[in-house]
Amino acid sequence: MKTRGTRSGILLSLEPHDTPETLRARLGAQRELLTGKVFVELAERTPWETLRTLDDIVTEAGGRLAEVRPPTAVTQARGETLIVGRTVRSGARLEARGSAIIIGDVNAGAEVIAEDDIIVLGTLRGVAHAGAGGNERAIIWAQQVQSKQLRIAGALAQAGGDAKTVSGPEVAQLHNGQIILRPWDP
Repeated sequence: MKTRGTRSGILLSLEPHDTPETLRARLGAQRELLTGKVFVELAERTPWETLRTLDDIVTEAGGRLAEVRPPTAVTQARGETLIVGRTVRSGARLEARGSAIIIGDVNAGAEVIAEDDIIVLGTLRGVAHAGAGGNERAIIWAQQVQSKQLRIAGALAQAGGDAKTVSGPEVAQLHNGQIILRPWDP
């Protein structure tokens, strides 16, 4: 179980392995947190007895269950950010379960794949695939983009033969199913 404070109370996110015994052990020393409104996010399969025990613990502490959210309301945790403090050389392949930040260049022939965003503090010449797990809100940001191929979620953009005259950082993101590359304007 994970606990997190909110503006109006405390949020308890149950996990599949939580049992009435583990809840009593974990919350026994934290009863003062349960004196107000308590919100609960259920795990995929939460036994009724576990939820009943949680309600008893909260009531004994002087609080009340304000809301119980079904499993579909639980958001999946994002992966960790991979930070690489060097140039990614040709032939290298980096994969990140979250975002990828490269402090250096990504050379032609290199590949960076991330389930979330890709940020290159240098020149991007290799292939970049942000949102590899289907995240259509992922972006690719680089100080200079010279890549022949960008991917975001299931969309693909390939460079044409035109010489670019953009100076400064650029960002690529999905718009109506197509990848748009534009100068970055904070």
